[in-house]
Amino acid sequence: MLPKIAAASIRPAQLLALQAFDVAARTGSFKDAAQSLNLTPSAISHRIRNLEASLGIALFTRTHRAVELSANGKQLVAATGKAFAELARAGTPLPDRSRRLRLRLKVLPTFAAAWLIPRMADFINRHPDIDVAIETSSRNVDFDTEAFDAGISVGNAEDFRGLAADHLTDIKTTPVASPALIKRLRLRAPSDLARTMLIEVTTFPAAWRLWLKHAGVGELKAKGIISVDSFVASMQAAEQGAGVALGLEPFAIERERNGAIKRPFALAYPTGSYWLVYPRGQRRNRALDAFRRWLLKELGKPKD
Repeated sequence: MLPKIAAASIRPAQLLALQAFDVAARTGSFKDAAQSLNLTPSAISHRIRNLEASLGIALFTRTHRAVELSANGKQLVAATGKAFAELARAGTPLPDRSRRLRLRLKVLPTFAAAWLIPRMADFINRHPDIDVAIETSSRNVDFDTEAFDAGISVGNAEDFRGLAADHLTDIKTTPVASPALIKRLRLRAPSDLARTMLIEVTTFPAAWRLWLKHAGVGELKAKGIISVDSFVASMQAAEQGAGVALGLEPFAIERERNGAIKRPFALAYPTGSYWLVYPRGQRRNRALDAFRRWLLKELGKPKD
């Protein structure tokens, strides 16, 4: 008698329906799911309705303008996310000595733009047999639902339990501005920030509030707020004299050295650390091992 194999018990139509469900659940839209899968919205809806009929449960709550996951849908999407992520990783051809290696990384935008990308030429020159795919996102990598080999994420050690994690660098925020602005507005103490525009990064809306509280001026009202969407843009605005930005140590140090920006006061506020994180099984990944060794050496970190 043939053994009961899980893969053989799922019909092709069910697998396609589960795929449509997973994409629709993550995009929050049948229309967006259809675009991702090169299908029509009606085809997505048909597959999901057939899946609901076969399971005997409702997976979405449908309203006039949107769809939302039901309680059963939330349970199922947790399972499908892990399953499809594993399938995506397993579907990548295994590297061998005669083929090029590939490394898939998810990196936070600030680390990518301010540190990693400017140094990638060195890594590629040292490892010409490795193709590197870097995706930037303001969210930490989720290996349960995403098919990356590793990620550069922000947090504390306890945030990465169950994963292998290498500490890269601590992060601190400190105000920076153009030397001309600091001189013109006579910025000598944190309370003097009331005379200037504060430049905030929209993905870190609490950063200024936390720094001001740490500096003992939590109730300070600045002249105004300039909002930008990235650390790079905030540094550019500060260099042009638009206002005072929160620089990130250690990434603002190079700009400070060349005189583009200056710290009006030395106070810095710790906001976590950057980590290289990856599933423990990925330690056998030769491309990741090469990248990890290079990265830790560049940052002056000990390697085990």
